[in-house]
Amino acid sequence: MRRFRILAVALIAALTLSTASAFACTAVYVGKDVSTDGSTILARSEDQGTGAYNKMFVVVDRVENVPGRTIDDVNGFSYKLPATTYKYTMVPDYSDAGDGTYAGACTNEYGLSITATVSAYVKPEIEEVDPYVEGSLREAALTGIIAATCKTAKDGVKLLADIIETSGSEEGNVIMLADQNEAWIFEVYSGHLWAAQKMPTDKIAVFGNQFMIETVDPSDTENFMHHKDLFTTADKNGWTQKVDGKVHLALTFAAPREDYSNMRTWMGHRLLAPSTVGEYKTETMYPLFYNPDKKVSALDAMDVLRNRYEGTKYDGALPENKGLRFIGVERQSQIHVIQVKENYPAEISALQWLAFGNAEHSVFLPNFSGINDTYSAYKVDGERPNYDGAYWKFKRICALAEQNRSFYGQGVRDYWNLYEESLYKDMQKAEKQMITLYAKDPKAAKDYITKLHMDIAKKACFDADYLYNELLYFVMDRNGRKLDRIGGPFVASMAIRDAAHIKGYSVKWTAKDKPITLTKGSTVYSIIPGDLEYKIAKNGATTTEKMSEAPRVEKGITYLPLDFVSGL
Repeated sequence: MRRFRILAVALIAALTLSTASAFACTAVYVGKDVSTDGSTILARSEDQGTGAYNKMFVVVDRVENVPGRTIDDVNGFSYKLPATTYKYTMVPDYSDAGDGTYAGACTNEYGLSITATVSAYVKPEIEEVDPYVEGSLREAALTGIIAATCKTAKDGVKLLADIIETSGSEEGNVIMLADQNEAWIFEVYSGHLWAAQKMPTDKIAVFGNQFMIETVDPSDTENFMHHKDLFTTADKNGWTQKVDGKVHLALTFAAPREDYSNMRTWMGHRLLAPSTVGEYKTETMYPLFYNPDKKVSALDAMDVLRNRYEGTKYDGALPENKGLRFIGVERQSQIHVIQVKENYPAEISALQWLAFGNAEHSVFLPNFSGINDTYSAYKVDGERPNYDGAYWKFKRICALAEQNRSFYGQGVRDYWNLYEESLYKDMQKAEKQMITLYAKDPKAAKDYITKLHMDIAKKACFDADYLYNELLYFVMDRNGRKLDRIGGPFVASMAIRDAAHIKGYSVKWTAKDKPITLTKGSTVYSIIPGDLEYKIAKNGATTTEKMSEAPRVEKGITYLPLDFVSGL
């Protein structure tokens, strides 16, 4: 994530286990040959220096033949736009944050997706030779520039290269770009030096705030691009490091590995390819690309970005690890997982999953690129809490859940995990409808995915409000009491029709004095609101069981405890 220049010198010195800088992100890449559905996946967490930081989600419309426009950054940098610019989505900061737009992640009408950036740091001697340029290109502006003006990932690489070589960069960054044909990683080392590599379709990558490109062959112009003086500058200044006779860019340019970032890189490898990584070592140069042990889904990428080193000696649940920098840090503001699909029409070629707040206790909601507008809650602006806004609705749940992860947070995680899994299945059906519609009428397809976005976002915001109220009551009721003496942890409730949809049951309620029935095949559950007991009829036999909490009706909606729903 972002790097404020006033902290630039102090930042590198601060990158330790206990005194790490707040400005950081984690990225995930999955090649289309090793994803479960054949999509290329770009994913990243946007981590802030503060726990509360409003983000929005908006559509920027296409502009036809209007010359003289620019994209301007608060540091004085200005980029002159062509007369025609493209439609794209972005995830910007609130408008008066004071440090630029920070579009975060973009998908445009030509099928180009960009996530920017993961801040990264070079050896001090490199910045001395080619210092960062004040008032030049920053993360705050670059994503929007590419999305507005480029049609392919390679176009984006070339444009970035041109801007950096002519105007300079104010910071070190790692950017990922993908279209329906290929994906690229772009590393900005210093004021003008850069390199980019085509990402292999049969590999994955997870990395923290560190440069990652390894050995390269400068003659391989199909898979590698770089500043024309990259290698000669390194040679001239004695920086060049080689492995097996090839220049290793990470060894040549990157600051020494340290736990703050390298542990996240290792953990991603451990999660997705445990067979090829051992115990963590600070100085190890973990590879950028490697084979996963099994194919990786978008849901897997989401789980990587909420991980807190569970199951290792660095587990965030252990008190001795309180000072570690985890992947699933509480300071996340927005987290995205973008699936770029070959079989989609180009202008709706990406399915972006977007979570606001902290991935650990929030939910990833799907949005097909090409939507005409975004739900009103995504456009609520401002620095201070406004609970009409999507960011604040989800963030406040996170803030409560993380007061006690086992007692409050687990129930929230269970609820959203079930919610996400259901949406993931629903989108597999929705994409077929979208493609069929597009073949007949592209406008109808875009209207369909826009309405789908609106319906999903509206419902998720409603459900988030209900979940928050449930959790808040639970926390207040136990405030000042010893949690280990007053019953079990928080269990969320789910609307009965949602539960039935997720688990494949039909719902029927004939009258107020009759039970509600859930039916699937020969199995029938009979449930009475307010009654702990329920009946199960299966294959001619009927038994009576009890729920952990009685179903209740609020505003005409019957809610069931999630532990019951999970067991259906």
